[in-house]
Amino acid sequence: MTLDPAQRSQLQKAKLAAVTRDFLDQERARSAVAQETVGFLSAEIDVAEVVEAGSLYALNLNGHGFVLLSESSARSLSAAMIWAAQQPAQRLTVFVDAPAPSDARTEELSRWAQYFLLAEQPIEVRVIDGPVSRRVEPGSVPEPCALPERHELLEQHLLAEGLEVVHEHGVTRGEVLGLEVARLVVWPGEAGGDDALHLEVGVGRFDRDAHAAVRPDESPVDDLAHTVSIIRDHRFPGAPSHAVQRLSRERWLRALAVSQPSLVGAETLTAIGMTAEPAGLRDAFPASAVGTATDGSPLILVFSCGVDLGLLPLAADLREQINSEATLRIALPAQDHHVATKWLASMLRRPAELIDIEVGWG
Repeated sequence: MTLDPAQRSQLQKAKLAAVTRDFLDQERARSAVAQETVGFLSAEIDVAEVVEAGSLYALNLNGHGFVLLSESSARSLSAAMIWAAQQPAQRLTVFVDAPAPSDARTEELSRWAQYFLLAEQPIEVRVIDGPVSRRVEPGSVPEPCALPERHELLEQHLLAEGLEVVHEHGVTRGEVLGLEVARLVVWPGEAGGDDALHLEVGVGRFDRDAHAAVRPDESPVDDLAHTVSIIRDHRFPGAPSHAVQRLSRERWLRALAVSQPSLVGAETLTAIGMTAEPAGLRDAFPASAVGTATDGSPLILVFSCGVDLGLLPLAADLREQINSEATLRIALPAQDHHVATKWLASMLRRPAELIDIEVGWG
């Protein structure tokens, strides 16, 4: 039976109250000091005290925030930290209602949480297991993706069209101001291919498939020239609003900075992938680059637009993967320095710099 929104809300509130009560009972059992606090911890929790804050369910007990997340995502974690900062809470415990197959996701969430402090206190992530919860230890940072197989001739076709050639997440892409218009793809033998790299043209996977279906006899090189010409008609600084201009704006900012590193206080920059990939072409997702600052020190740049709550956890994760001692700079258009982003940056254990980058679109 499907619950209506009001029933589901009441169920989630009751669940948060129950697991919070169990958590506090565990704390009381472990504690042999601060009897006054322990007495408070053992008090009954009224479900009416639980609030619904967007997709979160939250409870503030004398400065200790308890939050139930609906999903193990960087955005949800950031939303929980922002809620706690608004209270303001002095401690934050995050519960995730996730079945056993999602252990990897909750370990990832715990890893992101360890990059932050709330009022100088670490953030604890716990997974709900029936009527109780258990602490989730941080998962390990993933290894950087191996560089893709290279093909000099095919890459030359991309360069001949003036494209940015980006090697990211094991794939070579050709981009126009950060928008992918082509990539090199291995056609696997088990699917009837030759296990060799081929040039495929299109803005995203579905467009590449459409190009192959509509123009089966056209040379990919000719198709590339035609496609690039169409994209460039709509994707340039100051162009009128168009769907092509609105896609992958984070990558547009990165393309601008890689071509002119001094815009972000860098000496050199090379595009790299984040520790995760976007679900789709239309999804807002940070873009990143690694290089050196003007003083020669290691530098990691992460680019974003608008208000992306997943930005800071993912940026901190990238720094941990590449070089935990590197300077982390978050490059945003001036109008996108939202207070939520500033709060999250200030909560990082290792600081991050928020910098402006001039917008390249109208």
